[in-house]
Amino acid sequence: MQFKVYLFEDLTIKCALQPLTQHRKVAELWLGTSTLENKWPKRVAAPEKADILVLSAVLPLATTFALLDQLPADSSYVQEGRILAQRGSGKHLLTSTLPFLQHPEDLLTYQAAFLQAEIKGNHPNPGNNTLINPENIYIHPTAQVQGSILDASKGPIHIGEGVNLQIGTLIQGPAALLEGATTNIGAKIRPNTTVGPGCKVGGEINHCIFFPFSNKAHEGYLGNSIVGSFSNLGALTNGSNLRNDIQKVSLYDYTLKGPRPTGVTSLGQLIGDYVTTGVGTHLNTGTVIGSHCNLSSIGFPPRYIPSFSFGEYPALRAFDFDKAFASACAWMKLKNQEIPENLRQSMEEIWKADTSFRN
Repeated sequence: MQFKVYLFEDLTIKCALQPLTQHRKVAELWLGTSTLENKWPKRVAAPEKADILVLSAVLPLATTFALLDQLPADSSYVQEGRILAQRGSGKHLLTSTLPFLQHPEDLLTYQAAFLQAEIKGNHPNPGNNTLINPENIYIHPTAQVQGSILDASKGPIHIGEGVNLQIGTLIQGPAALLEGATTNIGAKIRPNTTVGPGCKVGGEINHCIFFPFSNKAHEGYLGNSIVGSFSNLGALTNGSNLRNDIQKVSLYDYTLKGPRPTGVTSLGQLIGDYVTTGVGTHLNTGTVIGSHCNLSSIGFPPRYIPSFSFGEYPALRAFDFDKAFASACAWMKLKNQEIPENLRQSMEEIWKADTSFRN
């Protein structure tokens, strides 16, 4: 890719990708080993400095780069009236097959492809570990890996800077544990999983994406799910990712303000930022949890939980705003992160947007 790119946001898509975009731009969503924006090798901060303007939801695959290379001067790639990429004036409209995110679960659909493409093995010394197909395994020199089994026979494995794999950790590739991530003793990381920077995980995790600084440190299962930042799933929190009748899963859609068929049979939970669950919480197949929730449940809570929900189901109520703000700040401090100046304002916007759903 030789051209310079400016990524522009589409508010309609940003809304559709909630709750994952309640505290971040579409370009800041995590996929594979990095955010979407960091996958563009020549990204610029101003449109006038770019050769091509690209919708931030467009997936930066090798096929995408090839199509953008072919975009003629003063032309745009469009799909159903939406501009996906524009060179110059963009007045000449060309129908495009550029892949782009339309729903949150699309991140899971493309997860394997990005992990396979982005991870390059460095044939590490096994030490006291068992490494299967070590040529497909990358372990950073600062990572601590003790008494673990890493199986890269079906996909590569990335162990990043400062990662700590405690004894008994089992990992099946493709999988990535990014800078500063930690596993608990006996963690089981199954294929197509990204554990983001600063996360701590344990139990069994399958085909999941953890955004930075979240925890699922203890026993419990999570599959085909996405967890936002600064969230903490308590011990024995379990998420179902398959209906008992093996039917396709529907998912709450922020644009439709109701359920939407996804067309897939395996889909667990979409969890926003700053969400905590109590010990033994059970989450149903296709559950969406907004940001800033503090909840627990012996039974299954609803499959849509609005932002700022608090309590033990069925006695959920609105989370006191000041307490929610204090909780968010506490989790950021625990992870040694600076509190953004606009955090309170951002939270107020989410509070107002979801007010009607909590009442």
